[in-house]
Amino acid sequence: MPMSNARAHTPATRLEALRALLAEHRLDVYLVPSADEHQNEFVPATAQRRAAVTGFTGSAGDVAVCREQAHLFVDSRYHLQAEVETDPALVRVHKLGLHGEVELTAFLGEMERSQGPLRIGLDPMLHTMAGHEALARALTRPNSKLLPIQDNLVDRVWSDRPAPACSPLFALPLAQTGASVEQKLAHVREAMAEADATLLVLSRLDEVAWLTNLRGRDIPHNPVFAAYAVVTPERAVCFADNPLDGALRKALAPWVRFEPLAAFAERLPHLAQGDHGQPARIWLDQQATSQGVRMLAEGATLQRTAPNPVLELKARKNKAEVAASREAHVRAACAKVRSFAELQRRMAAGRRMSEADYAALLLEHYAREEGFVELSFPTIAGWGPNAAIVHYSTPSPEVLLGQGQMLLVDSGVQIVGATTDDTRTIALGTATPEQRARFTDVLRGHIRLAMQVFPAGTTGQMLDVLARSALWNRGLDYGHGTGHGVGAFLNVHEGPQNISARGSTPLAAGMIVSNEPGYYRAGWGGIRLENLYVVEEAPGLPPHPSAKPWLRFSTLTVIPFDRALIDWGRLTDEERAWLTAYHEQVRATLAPRLDKADKAWLAEACALPA
Repeated sequence: MPMSNARAHTPATRLEALRALLAEHRLDVYLVPSADEHQNEFVPATAQRRAAVTGFTGSAGDVAVCREQAHLFVDSRYHLQAEVETDPALVRVHKLGLHGEVELTAFLGEMERSQGPLRIGLDPMLHTMAGHEALARALTRPNSKLLPIQDNLVDRVWSDRPAPACSPLFALPLAQTGASVEQKLAHVREAMAEADATLLVLSRLDEVAWLTNLRGRDIPHNPVFAAYAVVTPERAVCFADNPLDGALRKALAPWVRFEPLAAFAERLPHLAQGDHGQPARIWLDQQATSQGVRMLAEGATLQRTAPNPVLELKARKNKAEVAASREAHVRAACAKVRSFAELQRRMAAGRRMSEADYAALLLEHYAREEGFVELSFPTIAGWGPNAAIVHYSTPSPEVLLGQGQMLLVDSGVQIVGATTDDTRTIALGTATPEQRARFTDVLRGHIRLAMQVFPAGTTGQMLDVLARSALWNRGLDYGHGTGHGVGAFLNVHEGPQNISARGSTPLAAGMIVSNEPGYYRAGWGGIRLENLYVVEEAPGLPPHPSAKPWLRFSTLTVIPFDRALIDWGRLTDEERAWLTAYHEQVRATLAPRLDKADKAWLAEACALPA
């Protein structure tokens, strides 16, 4: 039952109470994933269950609560953050990627071999079908069990749990979406027909928002709303509680019917039964749909578990979406350039500036841009050693910016119609030879990838090495992927496209992807250089032997790279030509929108070396 005293308001006391519930349910382990019911990256406050019992606030990392200790599994982005935010007496941090550490599933398998059959409890609405299957495969003892517990145990001990958000919905105009709801449904139903599916369930919030051309403010940094959507050949239903203007509801009525969110759990079992006594042939994306949703639809025939059609339709931006993205990136770049110029002027005047001060300054400049809604993720402003923390999401008011170190600034905005994300690392004071050497290694990787032309069918895995080669040749590397997809006024991290060792999706025209190689060393600092690019056809090349179209990356981000950190002598002629042309594009694009002082700063930032 919920705890009512003040002690319930700390991770330690919640964890203590949760362990008591393990005994009540005769569980050896209770799983607390970072995800919510919709697999959101930025989890709403009401669903931050893992943080509620451990204190760890990173965007990824799952917990296995055992009777004696909790075990947190995090990748290299969060090794340092997890140490800082958790109590080692209560939480054992497993730093994945280091020698001797294993993934959660392997950990459970080892635990089963040493302790015997396990009873593992979980909330099935928080685990995808694929994730649940992986957990089941990890258990080999006949008497080991994965036990679905509908009443989430963390919720029972989280007495001060925030209420769910329920923001008013608004529609995007056709000029920004480039396609109507009717057109989008037609494309989805065409894909369903090809797959012989009669029922499609959408759980991801950005997919529901894309399909309905609606946006909300239920999730921090993502303009989406809590909902499920169900599509059949004859109807489409959106289950959501958010206020919707009557005129807008009426305009959407021919294409989408709206029902309360709670009705989803009641209606899906009936829809799964199908019409005329024939079970529906259901399409559930096993990477996005929870095991709990599959349990609700158990009466349907599972026709397909591949990624649902909305995923690729949403990823391939149309002309209107690309145009909106280009304009948004110019506005975001103006704000960031103004912030860098002002930071330089303040420091030259001897004013004290902390990491938090700079993040606030940047937000002020972003907010001045027309159409600004919010940040697309919490700004990372890491000075000196803090820049080595890849997802350093809380700039400190205590860390003062000083000379001789670098400042890494990773930020982005939601501007109506588009989403931005970029990273620059700048020198404060005179750069050291090592800072310039490592920065130039990272920059060379960025340029090599940005310049690359490739045939259709090329995957992100095939391109990833280009951004790493300059570092690899010096025995260096970075622990994150090189690039991720980005939505159209949706999630800043969007699949299926990515550039990484696991990037199996072929890049296609219209996809927006980041290019962000880096270098990080604990105690020294970090460097990351990120632009967004849109994939487009590359004209003027000889025909491909297999008649495939040639593709290239077209620049969206227009922000200068710090000249003080570039060793121009280590760039090849081709790399220097790319960088010179890029800086000329930046100057020509931004200068007309800046005042005299900021324009002068930009001209200096984009100038060729003396």
